[in-house]
Amino acid sequence: MKRILIQTLLLAPLLGFSQSKPSFELEGKNIKDASKVYVLHYSFDDDAQVIDSAIVKDGSFTLKKEFAGTAYAGVLFRNQFESQQANPKDFFFYLSPGKTVIDFAAKPKVVDGGVETKRYLKYLEEMENSKAIFNTAEYKADRKEIDSLKEKARVLQSALDAKYGHPGEGRIKTKIDFIKSNPSSDMSLVLLETLAGSEPDVATIEPLLSSLSPELQATNKAKRLASLLKGMELKIGAKAFDFEQPDTEGKSIKLSDFKGKYVLVDFWASWCVPCRKENPNLVAAYNKFKSKNFEILGVSLDNKKDNWVKAIAEDKLTWKHVSDLKGWRNEAAEMYAVRAVPSNVLLDPNGVIVAKDLRGEELEATLAKILK
Repeated sequence: MKRILIQTLLLAPLLGFSQSKPSFELEGKNIKDASKVYVLHYSFDDDAQVIDSAIVKDGSFTLKKEFAGTAYAGVLFRNQFESQQANPKDFFFYLSPGKTVIDFAAKPKVVDGGVETKRYLKYLEEMENSKAIFNTAEYKADRKEIDSLKEKARVLQSALDAKYGHPGEGRIKTKIDFIKSNPSSDMSLVLLETLAGSEPDVATIEPLLSSLSPELQATNKAKRLASLLKGMELKIGAKAFDFEQPDTEGKSIKLSDFKGKYVLVDFWASWCVPCRKENPNLVAAYNKFKSKNFEILGVSLDNKKDNWVKAIAEDKLTWKHVSDLKGWRNEAAEMYAVRAVPSNVLLDPNGVIVAKDLRGEELEATLAKILK
């Protein structure tokens, strides 16, 4: 009994320590022309985005919070986190447990802090020292000599490739051979997906996908790949695929509902900074051409309805909007092989693609030319 009591007493401090969470104290100083900042970091536990805010008073702010541990973080200068775009004054760094001090007097930088921050500062110093050698006259002279041999090396490499083939070709052949030999293996589908990439060679990938077992072809992973391949057909001059998704009020809208009009199918999301930056250009184009048989159909890759609806209101996007709220798995986006946003396709009144990925002045110029 005495031994059990002693062991319990010895373990108690350790148990208490394991249950406590680390915390940070972030101090910003010498801040100009800002009354508020947002501080975001990506959780050490699950990479989830965590957002806090702090009031700037007399050029400084202090923020103290518990968190999961050292994290990539940023101090963002804006009054509303979701509605405003990236600011050149935003500063990103690694946030450590304990105190961190950032000086915004000139170029923002971490200047002081607790033990972990000082360790981080030492790392930054050593990182800079590791680059110093590349600015020396000796290195530059050696680099110049190497650069002078590039053309000779290129010729020799071409001859080598002609004789033995390129290493990448061997890797591709090995993947293809495995897929062909193992049509029922999950690994075959995984390898096929890596082989396809974001812009697959349909002529190569499609027969390999068709060669997989019916069970593998029925998986969601295979269906997404099939959708990507199908979407690669959607080049200028091709007939657009019809789709149907709910609007912000739950009413189903089809792309084919817009038949007879020029329609810009715009893939975007509330969380996409480049999308939000492009939205004023879309608003200007819509207001200018909506009386000339032109419409926009927004397709959101959001997964939270509140964020989607809020962004529509904030950016004054007065056209029709749809989303299945599946994020990157949005079925229309997969159908159109969308791998980045913003992305768009412009359709004529017959549903034929006449342009893709129009931005800013190019969008307005294209519409002005078509909608005379």
